[in-house]
Amino acid sequence: MKRAGRDKAPTAAATAAAEAEADVRAVVAVVKAVAAATTVQQAVSVALEAVRSQFGWVYGSYWTVEGKGSGAELRFTQESGATSEEFRAVTRSASFCEGIGLSGRAWKARDLVFVRDIAELTDCVRAPVAQRSGVRSGVCFPITAGGAVVGTMDFFADHTLDPSPGRLDVLRSIGVLVSQAIERATEAERQAKAAQDVEAVNAVLRELSKANDPTKAVRFALDTICSGFGWNYGSYWSVDPTGKALHFDQEVGQVGDEFRRVTTTASFAKGVGVAGRTWAARDFLFVEDLAEVTDCVRAPAARNAGVKSGVCLPIIVNGEVVGTMDFFATRTLVMSESRESALRNTGFLLGQALDRIATREKLNVAGRELVISIEEVEKNVVAAGMVAERGRALTVEANDDVAGLGESSAQISKVVSTIQAIAAQTNLLALNATIEAARAGDAGKGFAVVAGEVKELANGTAKATTEVDERVRLIQTQVQDVIARLTQITTVVDEINETQNIIAGVLTEQVAVTRAILD
Repeated sequence: MKRAGRDKAPTAAATAAAEAEADVRAVVAVVKAVAAATTVQQAVSVALEAVRSQFGWVYGSYWTVEGKGSGAELRFTQESGATSEEFRAVTRSASFCEGIGLSGRAWKARDLVFVRDIAELTDCVRAPVAQRSGVRSGVCFPITAGGAVVGTMDFFADHTLDPSPGRLDVLRSIGVLVSQAIERATEAERQAKAAQDVEAVNAVLRELSKANDPTKAVRFALDTICSGFGWNYGSYWSVDPTGKALHFDQEVGQVGDEFRRVTTTASFAKGVGVAGRTWAARDFLFVEDLAEVTDCVRAPAARNAGVKSGVCLPIIVNGEVVGTMDFFATRTLVMSESRESALRNTGFLLGQALDRIATREKLNVAGRELVISIEEVEKNVVAAGMVAERGRALTVEANDDVAGLGESSAQISKVVSTIQAIAAQTNLLALNATIEAARAGDAGKGFAVVAGEVKELANGTAKATTEVDERVRLIQTQVQDVIARLTQITTVVDEINETQNIIAGVLTEQVAVTRAILD
């Protein structure tokens, strides 16, 4: 009897040692597998396969937490191994709230959970199928990141197991290793996506900087955002002139003829559909599944075409929404903050580009009008110059005429002087005749009368010529004043003409510079 007891102890020790050795091999295999993983999907896949094969499980699956708050639930993501199609089908379609089912309990406990027979879990939708499929024992451990449960990983056997506490501790440790690997891969993917987002935004910026037409700017944005962010389809909607509806404008990508047909014929009022809601909110909008947007006419076509997640961006110019731009994928997406920020930036860049193009067009129109105005002013200046030149010529002619008038006045003065001299001589002769008539007595009375009349005539002539001479001298003075003023006018006209020539030259330069700017 003592010998039997001694034999039994070494056997238990050997079993424990073998299990420990197997656990070490399993841990090493898992570590090697996940260390080489570069993506979350790859890390999950190799972890499922390594754990399942190393510990002899027949089937394993990975579940991720989707949603937030009370709406959060575990959804199937990946699987490994083989079991009945019925069990696989119910697994793929199932979801678990926190505390429900095997996965939900591991989520709530934030610890490994083991069940000898999954059929005993009455709150698990897989329990009835597991019993029919020969699935028995199961284990599930949580996957954490940043202190929060982000998923679970479960494994099942086709027979009943009774793992030792040491084995369960090893599985807990593997859960930690897998969590770290997934968190590392998640961060790597996040950084890669961030770099992709930056490059996509830069590509949008580069393309929009080349655009000089609003239609081309929108096309550049649609093409670049679709390719840079991996969307399957994108469309742009513009607010009609009445400001009452959004109408289809452009599209890129392909997701099915029905979806395209509905899109190109649709219109949205403010607040209706994805585009209308974005218009009303003047903000970025993300929808996980377009088919669930009940007020969107594209929802049924989206369901038929397999269109899932989408985003919509408002395009704002000068504080007003002028359109919206939406993008859709044929897969369900989770929108990260960095991706949302990058997409917001693309909408902002397009708005800036459209504003720049509109401003440039206004400047071009204003510039063309300015050129026309300058040319018109230039024509008027040239015409004014010609008028000034004609005025100068007329002034010169008037100056010559007035100068001639001065010469004529001088000639008149000479004639007046001659007449005055004759009148003086006549008056002297009349005086002599009067004296001689007095000497003659009665015989000279008649001659004396004539001599008196001649004297009066000579005096009248002298008086008249004196007045004429005074008037002629006044005219000569006025003529000199007019000549001086005409000379001044000629000088002023010359200065005006010179100024107009300078203005004409400046206007010509302005036209050339303005045209160069417009070109």
